[in-house]
Parts: sequence; C-alpha cells; structure tokens
Amino acid sequence: MVGPGKIAAEVASDLALIGKNFAAVASNDYSKAQKFAKEHSVERVYENYEAMFSDINIDAVYIANINPQHFPMAKLALQHGKHVLVEKPFVLNSNQARELYSIAHEQNVFIMEALWSRFLDHWLELPALVETHLGKIVSVEADFSVEISHVKRLTELELGGGALLDLGVYPLSLVQMLLGKANSIKATGELQNGVDKNFEVSLDYTNGVKAKITSGFDHDGPVTAKIVGEKGSIFIDSRFYEQASLRVMNDDAEVVYEFSPNHLGRGMQQQFLGFEAVVEAGRLEAENFTQRDSLDVMEMMDDIRNQLGVVYPGE
Repeated sequence: MVGPGKIAAEVASDLALIGKNFAAVASNDYSKAQKFAKEHSVERVYENYEAMFSDINIDAVYIANINPQHFPMAKLALQHGKHVLVEKPFVLNSNQARELYSIAHEQNVFIMEALWSRFLDHWLELPALVETHLGKIVSVEADFSVEISHVKRLTELELGGGALLDLGVYPLSLVQMLLGKANSIKATGELQNGVDKNFEVSLDYTNGVKAKITSGFDHDGPVTAKIVGEKGSIFIDSRFYEQASLRVMNDDAEVVYEFSPNHLGRGMQQQFLGFEAVVEAGRLEAENFTQRDSLDVMEMMDDIRNQLGVVYPGE
C-alpha cells in the first residue's frame, strides 16, 4: 500500500478482520511507513514509491495518498506493470482518468477506483430491488453533508480539497449506478479558499427522470438516500454509503422488504476482495463497477466544478 495515512489504517483494520494484511508499505516518510508496518503486521517497508513499484514481487498496489497524488502515483505504478486500486476520488478530473485507463490498457493491467460503497451488500442489492419492487425510477435524492471544516485537506485548493471530491462523490456515484450519466446538470454552492464548501446539484435524465444530490463539509446533513419508482420507494438510512439499513415501501407506504448489511468492521475489505477476484480471474474490469462508471462520475464532477468555479492547480 502507498500512503500510510488515516484511510489506509482503517482499511488495514478491516482487512485484518478477515485474516488479510498488506504485504508491503511505501512512503516518502520512511519512519511513517515503519510505524504503519509495525501497527498492521506489514512485512516489507520501502523507503520510497519507486522502490516498491520496481519490485517484481509486487503484483498490485493500493494508493491512499491525498487527492492530487492519486494521478502521478497511479501512473507510475501502471508504468511498472502493477494492478492498481486508487482511493476515491479516483483522480482530480476526467482527463487524468482517461490517461490512466489508456496506460492500463497498454500495459494489460487492471485499475479501479476504491469507492468502497459499490461493494457493500446493500448497494449491490439495489439494482435487483429496483427491478422487483420499484419498476421505472422516477427520482433519486441523496445527501452527504458533515461538519468537518477543521480537516485541512478539505479546505485547501492545493490539496485537492472541496466537498465534492471527498463527500459528494458518494451520492453522485449512487445516482450514476442507478441512472447512468446525466443529460444535463445544474449546480449551485458556496466556495471557501477556492474550494466548494457546500453545493446542491440537480441532474436531469431522459423521460423526465430527475436526481438531486447535496453535500458540504460545513454542516451536518441527513446523509440519507431515497429512490422513488413508479411502484414504490427505497429509503437508505443515515450514512447510506456505509453499512446502513434500507427499507422498500410500496405505494401504500407499507414496508415490503428490509435489509441491513453485516460486514465485519466498516466493510472496507469488500472492495479489496472484489479487486482481488478480478485480478485472479485475469479480467481488467469489475462487472459491478466499470471504468465507464468511474469516468461518468468524473465527467459529471468536472461539470459541477466548472459551474461552481473550482479549478485545481495545473488544470
């Protein structure tokens, strides 16, 4: 694993619950890598990223650095022929995503965004539940707002900050999973230090289908999701992106189905099991979370940022 920070520690803890751990860790801060290795039973420690990527004994890497480092780290790993799992947001913009996909294709290796919700049981159940109980989707609404304005990486432009890339990516990915890429998008919000601190986005689809997502790092919101269909609705409780319970209601507001995922820990290990299965099968995409899925989300985020006026250094 590359980038032994907070998210990497959470992932390592969830992996340990199923008897798995990282084989190696790399960081430009060698002491930080050593500390991580000791705390999470990692055998090998590399003094820098190039040393890890050059090791022929490493088949795949997980990249958990801060947002602006995702693209250069993933690119370097791909160029060394590694399979790559990149922490969300995949990269800063769709141009970077396309370049990584092109390199992965040339190298015949697998690269995927680590958006862990896409591998949790309640998200995996949604398409079948929609088909069985809702019929045609009429609308989708989702929120991910939480007051964490003290977190520096969210508030600084040079760190790839903003609510959209760190929080809004979850409701947007849920919408994309259910409806695909929107035909048109309207975004409004407030900026702080050049990054989006909150926003509201309306997404229009064919046949009048609509979606709405809200997000912000400056206030606490419901962090729930609602999917409305012609024959009923699905409600996902607070922290819909985690192990949240869901209820399916018919048109008479009767609960016809309930489900609560029960993964160990937070369930972050599920995306690694999915990634591992794709690599072992010799495939280059996960069936439930394709490159097109991630690219749809990146392109919609580009549109949203353009409307909000958020531009990262180098863009």
